[in-house]
Amino acid sequence: MADPVELILRFVYWYGRLVGVINFEVDLRTKKARITRRATICAAIHNGILISLLYVQKFNDGSIRLAWNNAKFLHEYFFLLITLVRHWAVLFILCSRWLRRCRILKLWNELARMVRETPEVMRLYRRGIFLKFVISFLSDSMHTILDFSAQRKKLTLSLALNLFVWYTFATILNVTVGLYYLSILQVHGHYVLLHEDIKKLIGEAQRVSCIRNRRGGVFATKCCSLADELELLAQRQAKLQGLLFEMWTLFQVQTLGMSLVYYLSTMGTIYYAFCSVLYNTTGLGSTYLGLLLIALSTVFFYADNFITLNIGFLIRDEVDKIHRVLAERTLFCQELDERLEAAFDSFELQLARAPCEFYIFGLYKVERGTFMAMINSVITHSIVLVQWELQQ
Repeated sequence: MADPVELILRFVYWYGRLVGVINFEVDLRTKKARITRRATICAAIHNGILISLLYVQKFNDGSIRLAWNNAKFLHEYFFLLITLVRHWAVLFILCSRWLRRCRILKLWNELARMVRETPEVMRLYRRGIFLKFVISFLSDSMHTILDFSAQRKKLTLSLALNLFVWYTFATILNVTVGLYYLSILQVHGHYVLLHEDIKKLIGEAQRVSCIRNRRGGVFATKCCSLADELELLAQRQAKLQGLLFEMWTLFQVQTLGMSLVYYLSTMGTIYYAFCSVLYNTTGLGSTYLGLLLIALSTVFFYADNFITLNIGFLIRDEVDKIHRVLAERTLFCQELDERLEAAFDSFELQLARAPCEFYIFGLYKVERGTFMAMINSVITHSIVLVQWELQQ
């Protein structure tokens, strides 16, 4: 029987190739990536056609300018702004992936090599992959049904083509976010294994510290063995920290674009729900089915955003757990061998010297406090938009 997680990964890979996000080939057996002429030409042609189609549909025929000039209500300007931000974010993300393709390829191969060396990490992120795929699929499906239901009375060929371009850009953004999530999820799995190994080592070190006869060779041998293991664990942590820093450096453009799109889309979802009920121009606010579609779309959209953003915070939690486990050394009944004590001190210094902190172009720090501030800002600005609509 086929593995469902493996099928999901294959689907994401081929779908990424289809929409032009993945511009290299991957051996599905070994998971090793390489740059080929076929993959480069296919991705370049797809991106070129998409950009040309966007230019023809949005800029050359003056539809953007016409929509801006014909807009009469605040929600029309706001939804137009969301569309422009989403399109420009996708264009910048595609350009960034082309400019940094070699570094992304190297990162992909490094993650694949680490999974081959420690296959037990796969059991830790299988659930995350499945949950992310299901929630993303339901979120996109709800948004598609909602948009077509809202436009069903005035659907034309030109509008259908515009919706196709919009959904293509939305798909590109979703696939890019999905690949980002998969990369961070693998690093999180390795950090979980690292935490488990350090916890076992601390337990063994505590038992060694209780040995009273320290003149024999047993105590020194065990301490040297634990020191060697701890140095290997420190090397694993340094490699993971380096990979994580490389990811944040490579995906800064993507993270900034994702933050802007999520921020405006969340406000747009709240605003759209209010306008649908207030004006009933879409027909959704007058039926229980319409209200159910709006509610489900909002729930799945928030759940998808939370899963994507929370994985980075879970890595921070694992690093904090490692700090707390290492701090248990101070509770040992006696001191350990000098070399083992030095290995512990070196590991703690390594963690303190390279904390798990990341900034997006120096604009803001990626942490839970920033995430909560964004939520408060979204709620505040949504209330302002609703109050403005009621006054008008």
